[in-house]
Amino acid sequence: MPLDALVAAARETLTRLLGLRTVPVIDVITDRVFDQGRLVDAGRRLGDRELGTVLVGERPTTFAEECPGERDFGFRVAGLRDTVRLMVWDPRELADDDALPDRREPVEAVFSPSRTCVGVVTATALALAAGSLGDGEFIDAEISMLRQPEPDPTRMIELTRLPDRGDDFAARCERFMRQFPRLNGWPRDVRLPRGPDATG
Repeated sequence: MPLDALVAAARETLTRLLGLRTVPVIDVITDRVFDQGRLVDAGRRLGDRELGTVLVGERPTTFAEECPGERDFGFRVAGLRDTVRLMVWDPRELADDDALPDRREPVEAVFSPSRTCVGVVTATALALAAGSLGDGEFIDAEISMLRQPEPDPTRMIELTRLPDRGDDFAARCERFMRQFPRLNGWPRDVRLPRGPDATG
């Protein structure tokens, strides 16, 4: 799927989850450089034209080609530091040439957020959007928001969206996360404080 379609769908998902009329822009950052988990180069923000030409989850036709999943992408709500890192896994890359799995086996998009309410909610919206656009499933493997996992993105949105409306984005992200008693108040932080960029 094109990155611009993913970002647009994630913003629409955020408006539905949080009960907001509009949500901030989601910037896509690439070419970041990390050294032992520490960000040493903040990278650059992709422009609108590039967002429309970069595809997420595209399979290379041969293993000699560059793997699209190797490129680093970070998603950041404009004006905030909370970052969601995208990792793309293709089961075909892990297989021996003689025993390739079925090409229909899905590519997995893993969204790893800053451990804040803003980061986790943004990652959830991106994962739900990717599942909807890619005719895939939403897999809540790490956080376990619901006692009974719901793989259908549309159903997950309906089960978890806030029943009321509000205006403040970060406050609505906190309210969204606090609806899940099994998380016991996690994440503690609503958003990252001002300062150097997070590793995502």
